[in-house]
Amino acid sequence: LSDASHKELMALQKAVADMRDAVARAAYKGPEPDFAAMRKDTKMPEIVDEFEKAYKGVTKPDAKSPEIEALRSSFVEIEAEAKAHAEHATKRIAELDLELKAIEEQRSKLGSITMDEYFQTNPELKKKIDDRIKNDQWFEV
Repeated sequence: LSDASHKELMALQKAVADMRDAVARAAYKGPEPDFAAMRKDTKMPEIVDEFEKAYKGVTKPDAKSPEIEALRSSFVEIEAEAKAHAEHATKRIAELDLELKAIEEQRSKLGSITMDEYFQTNPELKKKIDDRIKNDQWFEV
């Protein structure tokens, strides 16, 4: 990975971790209220009874919706696509590394290579030059 893509990946991982932390904090319920202790500490236990009744009457909304399921399925698709791109990029990087090694090897030999050695690596160029010589085409116009 390049430095820029590595930085972007790290920033994305940090954003995901921050979102997970925020969700975990929001989902924390805390301890259950001790209504018996509150009744004992107050002079008006009927108010505590009202609070307890209201507390137990709270219902949580159902978090399942078609939008959430659609997002989950699209996220799975996007993740699979990203993995495929990463795999392709890894293969392409390996190919480019091989090409770079070949180019570096050619550059190191550039000062001492003979035409015969060059034609061994490029036989189609030798054939093209031989054909032009046979046809008496010495200069390309």
